[in-house]
Parts: sequence; C-alpha cells; structure tokens
Amino acid sequence: MTDATDFLALSELLTGEPALDGVLAEEYRDRLAAAYPADLPKLLDAYRAAVTQGNPLGALTAAVNADPKLARVTRETVTVWYTAQFTRPDDKPDPPATPQQYRAGLIWQVIQAHPTATAPMPPAPSGYGYWTQHP
Repeated sequence: MTDATDFLALSELLTGEPALDGVLAEEYRDRLAAAYPADLPKLLDAYRAAVTQGNPLGALTAAVNADPKLARVTRETVTVWYTAQFTRPDDKPDPPATPQQYRAGLIWQVIQAHPTATAPMPPAPSGYGYWTQHP
C-alpha cells in the first residue's frame, strides 16, 4: 500500500465516512505532512499495524491514546476532513487551501446546510437564489 491509499483508508476509519474523495485526501495529506512531517508517518504506521488486528479502530485508538503527538495529528486529520482547516504544531491555523476544500467539509453534511458565504456549485448557474435549494 502507499501513503496516499493508507491515508484515505485511515481517514475513512476516523471519520466513519466510507467513500471519501481521493483527490481531496491527497490534498489534505500533503497539507498535514507539511505541518506534521514526523507525526503523520507515525500515524500511518499505527494505522497499518491496527488494520492487522481484529478491531482496527480499537487498536488505533489505543495507539493514539498512548502518544500525545499521535493524538494531536489524529485530531487534526479529523478536523481537516470536517472543516477543511486544521491547527499547525505552532498553534497557527492552516486554512482551507481552496474554496472547493471549504465546500467539501463534512460539517456541511452533518448540519445539513450549505457552506456559509458560498454559492452552491452547478446546477445553479449563478449564486443568486442559492437559499432556495435544499442542501
């Protein structure tokens, strides 16, 4: 397996979403790897070890809970999927890299709302009237 494939599978396990976007996963992995160059590979290694166990989520949870650095990068991985942003180790925010990442945040599905301050993507040809469309 590759880091890209494993990051996508790890993200699906952590978020509970079975079909996350692979392109978005690659973008998020790149951003997280730049911010957490030592910790993200360790999280992927912990994931690889966990999937060999009978209860992968339980095994991963135990590994993450035993290491504060793994816990942090795990939280930021979940956060980036839900909000398209995360907090770097220096406690500065890493905002969404593109408007598409912002729109793709899982939070909008959870709260059943349109992404605030954005117009929906087609079929609406313009942003005007977006409030008449259901999320």
